[in-house]
Amino acid sequence: MKRTTIKDIAQQLGINPSTVSRALKDHPDIGAPLRAEIKRLAVQMHYRPNHMAVYLRQRSSKLIGLIVPEVTMFFYPSVMKGIQNVLHDAGYNLIMLPSNESLEREIDNIRICSENDVAGIMLSFSRYRHTSEQLSTLEEIGAPVVMFDKIIEDLPYDAIILEDFQSAYDAVNHLVATGCKRIAGIFGNPELRITQLRLDGFKQAIQDAGMECNPDYICFSNSSYEAEKDARKLMSRADAPDGVFAMTDEIIIGSLPAFVRSGKKIPEECSIICISDGFLPYCLHPKVTFLHHDGYEVGSLTAQRMLKLIEEGVIANKNYKGTVTMLKPPLIELDTTVKLKG
Repeated sequence: MKRTTIKDIAQQLGINPSTVSRALKDHPDIGAPLRAEIKRLAVQMHYRPNHMAVYLRQRSSKLIGLIVPEVTMFFYPSVMKGIQNVLHDAGYNLIMLPSNESLEREIDNIRICSENDVAGIMLSFSRYRHTSEQLSTLEEIGAPVVMFDKIIEDLPYDAIILEDFQSAYDAVNHLVATGCKRIAGIFGNPELRITQLRLDGFKQAIQDAGMECNPDYICFSNSSYEAEKDARKLMSRADAPDGVFAMTDEIIIGSLPAFVRSGKKIPEECSIICISDGFLPYCLHPKVTFLHHDGYEVGSLTAQRMLKLIEEGVIANKNYKGTVTMLKPPLIELDTTVKLKG
């Protein structure tokens, strides 16, 4: 006798399989009457979740999906290298799918992973807010998921992330320790979780140093081009900052030329620090002090965690909540901040 599937129930009711999946898990997005009707039909059709089939598919598939919001010269190439090295040694192949910062493309990419029976998905979310369709599509795959870098909190998946709040806090603390009194920050998209956390850390460090956090010293730049304009605006002020925190590689590569052209001596009159994957700061002039957010380490740990989840078959445990690994970046002092003794 053919085993009843979620698709069979959906076909009987003329609804989407994702609706059936969410109803069977008592998702609040599905109204109570429809949930009851779906559960009644599931019992009538003798539906049973096939956890063993999911587990066996995970163990037999040698393909793992990687979904990233974009492909740039910063951070993600290092992440992919770390992932590929770990997966190659374990005999797995990688399918890499960029979302191009599109929520619709991200959902399509999750479906592509499902259609290719991947053993698991490694995912960095796009900048747009998540939807129930996006999350239910991810849930339906029945394979482990590991989030990294740009994550959504409170999802039942493992995550590998930077200590974003503490990293920005430590960066500003370093500027304070070198004598900076007027500290500015150039951040990325304000809708992103990492931007919000780094901004919070920036503000807290300034407050803890007993200084005023001037809102005119805070900029949000969605590109290197915008970062250059924001840096020029900051340095044209009569009370130009004597210390600047740049949130990412993309921001520092755009803003540094404006700081240099301002005529201020670096680091004597204006110190600069950023969070970086670690390659770019050595290529700039002057070389930029940074907190090392190691993309290769992020990729390696993400892949290692994925392999462990596949081996343990934890997806069969519906009560699994996920674990979060927080990475603390070391400070690398180069030429744009005054060297501290000791």
